[in-house]
Amino acid sequence: MNVIYSPEISALLKEWTCFLRPAVVRARKRTCLEPWAIGLITFLSLIVLAVCIGLIVHYVRYNQRNTHSYYSTLSFTSNRLYDEFGRETSKNFTEMSKKIESMVKNAFCKSSLREEFVKSQVIRFSQEDHGVLAHMLLIFRFRSTEDPENISKNIQRVLHEKLQNAVGHPKVDPESVEIKKINKTETDNYLNSCCGTRRNKSISESLRIVGGTEAEEGEWPWQASLQWEEVHRCGATLINGTWLVSAAHCFRRYKDPGRWTASFGVTLMPPKMKRGLRRIIVHENYKYPSHDYDIAVAQLSSPVPYTNVVHRICLPDASHEFHPGDHMFVTGFGALRNDGSSQNHLRQVQVDLIDTKRCNEPRAYNGAITPRMLCAGSWQGNKDACQGDSGGPLVSSNARDIWYLAGIVSWGDECGQLNKPGVYTRVTAFRDWIASTTGI
Repeated sequence: MNVIYSPEISALLKEWTCFLRPAVVRARKRTCLEPWAIGLITFLSLIVLAVCIGLIVHYVRYNQRNTHSYYSTLSFTSNRLYDEFGRETSKNFTEMSKKIESMVKNAFCKSSLREEFVKSQVIRFSQEDHGVLAHMLLIFRFRSTEDPENISKNIQRVLHEKLQNAVGHPKVDPESVEIKKINKTETDNYLNSCCGTRRNKSISESLRIVGGTEAEEGEWPWQASLQWEEVHRCGATLINGTWLVSAAHCFRRYKDPGRWTASFGVTLMPPKMKRGLRRIIVHENYKYPSHDYDIAVAQLSSPVPYTNVVHRICLPDASHEFHPGDHMFVTGFGALRNDGSSQNHLRQVQVDLIDTKRCNEPRAYNGAITPRMLCAGSWQGNKDACQGDSGGPLVSSNARDIWYLAGIVSWGDECGQLNKPGVYTRVTAFRDWIASTTGI
């Protein structure tokens, strides 16, 4: 049977047929580049890459700054006698050094070298016929592209010009300035010859040595470990090339120096350096079980050479005053908790010096703190030394960032307890005894 559709229906059916019909996908012909075009693109890409690398290298090289160190001398006159500031740990030495370092810093900060200047540090003073000579290190960071000869001339020119306008005491002689370029080894030797300097200063405050922060190599170069038959027993502090200071109670049972060794560095195993002990001198007034007079010195079997990671702390004068609230650091290889075991890696913690009267309150140590002791830590606990830290250093820095031995880890009521800060032997109370015993 033939079906006849109207023109309108025929057109509609045609549209639907087209809609339902699968699309026919025609494959496009693949276009291939000619070999010469591929080569050209590769060549141009390599050129662009080389230019980018060159620009980066040039930028890094141009902006890279290298450290330059100079040994400098500067003559000055003062109304004080040389003997009053000739000793590096004295108050007068610190004050005179700070004044001269500030003069030099101000000179460079007001010059074209203000961005390159890093620091100046007085190493020592020497006496002249008509005054005193300050021996200093000057440290800068210059771009590697700058001419070393021009650098030296610029430094000397700035000192000659700017120190002319220096006011106050001491009276410096700008024309006397002399500088000499020195290498890294010479710089290290000069810095390491000074007491209380630290080469690595990446201090971060931690909760306590008990679970606290590990120290980095060179942060506390005077720290020593005292080991009885190769087992860590106590900490100690290097006060010169041949002497350590520690706690008397460390030697109460273990008195034979031949069975003791001292190791240096931030790890017990392996140590950076090791020495035997020649003799041990315990304070004559130390009587166990009292904690009073808890100090001893130990002589090494041979001197230790000073390096970036092993050198001495400064000893404060007997008249030096540390004040309640001062921030200090205590370091050691001691336990992470009460009655725990020692640690292989040196740890550090920041503590605050606590007023002796408060530390003697009934809630704390109820009158047990003598004038030969000091307290440091936190009333809330959690900041303290612990077993195995005994004999180790409690240190504080002055305005020149030079570190002094304030205390020796002595005793306390467990570790990090509420209202029970750590108790330390007060070093200033024994400064004369240390001098008479060791000659330091």
